[in-house]
Amino acid sequence: MSSITSVRGFTLFETLVATGLLVTALAGVAQLLVLSTHLTRQATASGAALLAAQDRLESLRALAFGYDDDGAPVTAAGLQPSPPTSLDEDVDPYVDWLDSNGQPGATTQTGVFTRRWRISTVDELTPPAVAVEVCVFTAPAEHRDPRSADACLSTIRARQP
Repeated sequence: MSSITSVRGFTLFETLVATGLLVTALAGVAQLLVLSTHLTRQATASGAALLAAQDRLESLRALAFGYDDDGAPVTAAGLQPSPPTSLDEDVDPYVDWLDSNGQPGATTQTGVFTRRWRISTVDELTPPAVAVEVCVFTAPAEHRDPRSADACLSTIRARQP
C-alpha cells in the first residue's frame, strides 16, 4: 500500500503565516485611520481659526479711514494704534474670545479660541497708512507669541480721499 497524502487545503504553518500577514496589514490600516482622524480634527480647527482671523480683519478694514468733506483725516476708533504687545498678550480692547462656533462673546474660561489684533502706523507711506495684523490662537493663549498662532493675517490700509 502506498501512503496517500492530501494536496488539498492549507497546512497549519501556511495558515499562521497568512494570519500574521493579515494582522500586520490591519494594524497598519488602523494606525492610518487614527492619524487621519487626528489630521481631520486639526484641519477643522485650523480652518475655524483662519475664518475667525479673516472675519476680524474684514471688520477692521470696513472701519472709516479716509478724509471728510473738508479734507481732514477721519480715523475710526477701532483703527487707533494698539500697544506693540497686543499680539503677544491679551490687551483690551485688542482681544476677544470665541466660542466653539467661532462666535465672539466667550470669556477666557469658556473660549475655544483667543483672537488678538494689532494696529500700527506706517509712517513712511504717502498717503498715511496703518498695518493691521490679526492672530487666532487655540485657548489657552497665555505666553504664546504670534509664531505659534493657528492663523495670522495682515494687511496695510492706506488713507484714501
